[in-house]
Amino acid sequence: MGTFQEQLARSKKLQPNRLKNDLFKYIRSIEKDLLDLEKKRISEDSKDIFGNPIGFYSEATEILSGGNKKAGDPFTGIDTGDWFKGFNMQEVAGVIRFSSTDSKNSIILSNGPDNTWLSDELFGLTDKELKEVITSRLLPFFIKNSKNILQI
Repeated sequence: MGTFQEQLARSKKLQPNRLKNDLFKYIRSIEKDLLDLEKKRISEDSKDIFGNPIGFYSEATEILSGGNKKAGDPFTGIDTGDWFKGFNMQEVAGVIRFSSTDSKNSIILSNGPDNTWLSDELFGLTDKELKEVITSRLLPFFIKNSKNILQI
């Protein structure tokens, strides 16, 4: 356990910048898992981050797809080519942002006439997903990391 002086010296290692950098590195290490949560919500649940539908196939799409996509079925995002493959996470001014590198991303998120998606709130985690990530991944990491720094 150590003496009071040893523990005090160890506690000084709990610097905000160090904790921030360690947490940032950890979040980067689970980037694929976070993106997979997002892809699952879109492809399986067909919901935006607020639980609203992201869109539905039209009769024209059913005809053009030869019946593979039925009118009224929810969008899954899977058939948008490289849009799913281009999902990424980046840090901008201390904030983690999700997006896609695919050129269709700007159309999907726009209010233009070429966009048939019902929501532009596609990127990010739902409150439920975020709470789960915090509880099951971030908090355990933060506690373990702090204990390692403190050597306890």
